[in-house]
Amino acid sequence: GEYGDGEGQINGPSGLAFDADENVLVVDTLNHRVQKFTKDGKYLMGWGSFGDGDGEFNMPWGITVDELGDVYVVDWRNDRVQKFSADGEFIFSFGSTGSEKGEFNRPTGVAVDSDGDIYVADRENNRVQLFNSEPRFVEQFIGDATLSKASREYMMTNASPNRMRDMADLEPAKRLRRPASVAVDDQGRMFVP
Repeated sequence: GEYGDGEGQINGPSGLAFDADENVLVVDTLNHRVQKFTKDGKYLMGWGSFGDGDGEFNMPWGITVDELGDVYVVDWRNDRVQKFSADGEFIFSFGSTGSEKGEFNRPTGVAVDSDGDIYVADRENNRVQLFNSEPRFVEQFIGDATLSKASREYMMTNASPNRMRDMADLEPAKRLRRPASVAVDDQGRMFVP
């Protein structure tokens, strides 16, 4: 799409996802909507407008499509996630502003695994929250970084970084810091860049 606010025009795209038919769903952030295009760029449909009601957005951000074709959109300024059918019909929303379980502070990314569990990158709360398909809060991930095999070998064979590591407070380095997105593979592994 080209820049603008008409059908098929986009202003501030922040996320995209593909459905089973290889159509592209684009989060049109500054126009507060989602638009669907064919893989060749032909406009198919769109939904959403500015607001905080069902099906309305205030700067939508991340997007994903589950195995059934339902669409999940992170509603960034409304601190929630909304679920829609493939045709853009509102199904449900969850989340509110805050830092408690099930609350968000500027969420940015969403992923759904093969069991229908929903992962949300809760950026300003420095965590990823997991919800089941109902959606009910299940748990939160705040980070527990580990070393890769190559990094571990490097640390074991080099004394200087080991000494610095032993003297450092590593707790903050192990935590998630403003996660921007989240992905889940078909083996149920979560990736947070």
